[in-house]
Order: sequence, then structure tokens, then C-alpha cells
Amino acid sequence: MLAVARASVRFFVIGFVIGTLFAPRSGAETRKMLGEKLTIMANQILEIAALPPIEPRRVGQNGGEAPQGRRTGARGTNARTSS
Repeated sequence: MLAVARASVRFFVIGFVIGTLFAPRSGAETRKMLGEKLTIMANQILEIAALPPIEPRRVGQNGGEAPQGRRTGARGTNARTSS
């Protein structure tokens, strides 16, 4: 199993190097393009990480547990815990 993983990584690196050497763009253009794409990806990751937390009053609406003090169902009991 480990031998297959090593061979896969080895061939990936060899393919990446060969593809970079025979790329249709010059090295400066390729580096500029890769830098721009990496900057865009980093900004998107930072935006995702900066999402505000979910408000407790909306959790019950999205399929999660309902906030404390709020009754659910006809009799106010949770069907999973009642016997």
C-alpha cells in the first residue's frame, strides 16, 4: 500500500516538472498567473473562515436542536427521548 502511494507521488512530481518545463507560457507569465490564482484562493479561504457564527434562534429552523425554552411538537416533548 505504501509502495503504491510512493509511486503515485513520484509520478505526480515527475509529471508536474515535465508539464512546467514544456508549458506554452514563459516562466515569468506562469509564475505571475500562479501567484494571482494563489492570492484569489487565499482570499476565498479567509472569507470563508470569517463567516459569522450561526445564531441560536436559527439553529432549530435548519434541522438542529431547538434553543432552550422553546417547545416543539404537539405536546412539547421530543419524540426521540420520550418512550
